[in-house]
Amino acid sequence: MMRRNFTWVLIAQFALAAASLAALGEKRTGQGPIDRVNATARTLTIGQIEYSVPMRCKPRKESGGLVPLAELRGAIQPGQALVAVSEIDFIQFEAILKADGWEMTKITVLDGVPR
Repeated sequence: MMRRNFTWVLIAQFALAAASLAALGEKRTGQGPIDRVNATARTLTIGQIEYSVPMRCKPRKESGGLVPLAELRGAIQPGQALVAVSEIDFIQFEAILKADGWEMTKITVLDGVPR
């Protein structure tokens, strides 16, 4: 009886571990305005979700030129209650779920507000 219970516990733990690993590596694509930029911590917040931006992920303009992370503009800026839409960058992005959260794999800075 003990051995059979132990076997079921092992099977349950294996199933839980497999489900957890399946979630890792999940991919997400999207577009929208940047909420917040933290160039020091290398993070972007979009739709209230924080994404890390590794050094290998270089933000690019639609035209192809590189954009330094520190030059991206978000809606939440220190010392300003409201920011004009023309002062916010809109992006398209691809991200992957890692053990410590979402990580950007591609960032394209849009030339204007998407329609």
